[in-house]
Amino acid sequence: MISLEKQVSIMQSLAATEESVGKLYEAYANKFLEHEEFWFGLAMEEADHSNSIHDLISKVREGSANFLADESLIEDVQKFQDHLKQQQVRAKREDILFIDALLVALDIEKSFIEHRFYRLFEGVSEETRNVLEYLDSASGNHIKALQREIEQQKKR
Repeated sequence: MISLEKQVSIMQSLAATEESVGKLYEAYANKFLEHEEFWFGLAMEEADHSNSIHDLISKVREGSANFLADESLIEDVQKFQDHLKQQQVRAKREDILFIDALLVALDIEKSFIEHRFYRLFEGVSEETRNVLEYLDSASGNHIKALQREIEQQKKR
């Protein structure tokens, strides 16, 4: 079992990852003004996800939630953050197509599910379990929204 402070550090990295995803979506909103509302909506939800993780950090500290990760997650989160930074730079510097931005975002959201980041918490209280279910389902909702947008783009 890793120390509480190491657990908190990993969770803070997860919150920062959500913030980085939001920044990428903001960059897309600024690049694709005709789809600004779509991207800013996703960005706002990412900020909410980060806030939810910070709430979970408090719950882990008080003992009403457990974080089940080990130190190997640190490397996974860091690689994921590095990828997000590369995509942010690309979004700001390169001419990318809207469909390409959608595909990158879809890949990112699927990565959250594949890495099972939110399955690493264990809720002791009902409130904590509700937060965990919300975070887990949010990526699924983002995937659906992105897939709908991709399908609409393919029809054009």
